[in-house]
Amino acid sequence: MSITRRHSSSVVGVATLALLLTSCAESESGTPTTSLPDSGSVSTSSTQSSGDIPIEEPLDVTHLLDQPCTALTDEDLADLSLADGELSDRTISQAAESCIWKRSNDSRSHVSLIVMTENSDGLEDIRDQNQDAELYEEIEIGGYPALHTSRWDDRDSGRCDLWVGVNDSEVAYFYVTLQEVPDASKPCDFGDKVGEAVIANLTS
Repeated sequence: MSITRRHSSSVVGVATLALLLTSCAESESGTPTTSLPDSGSVSTSSTQSSGDIPIEEPLDVTHLLDQPCTALTDEDLADLSLADGELSDRTISQAAESCIWKRSNDSRSHVSLIVMTENSDGLEDIRDQNQDAELYEEIEIGGYPALHTSRWDDRDSGRCDLWVGVNDSEVAYFYVTLQEVPDASKPCDFGDKVGEAVIANLTS
């Protein structure tokens, strides 16, 4: 698997995460929320909940801070119809870089990963910051607590935000945007598949 690394001349705080991630795609309105939204209704999942799932085996994701593209194997990329990952050309975290994998059959469709270290209480902070988000679902990814949550619910537009609590202070954040591909109608399902693959690699 080849990885293209690009360097940024500036370090951007977590407050600009949404703006910078969406710059990787064409005019996207679905953005992650890392602070308390102003308004919106809460949508919760009735079949799965991660609120009471403890992180019994915290994962060491230190290597993903500067090598996020190693989170998926060549086999994963083939199974998910993704091209080789590329590091973002902008630093969107004070401690980590992000990786973008484009769909091999539609370069406008992609999924990105970044390990968020800015929230000292990990996924619990993401919960607190997004209680009033339009999209809010507690789920489970590979035995770890996770959320689908974002200020606006843009699933009908092929976008989804997935946050997975990998330890008590760090969160693996996945941003999915799908266009002309079959999975576009269920972007969160596709994000979950990517998350499951990453967690499986981290626990193997």
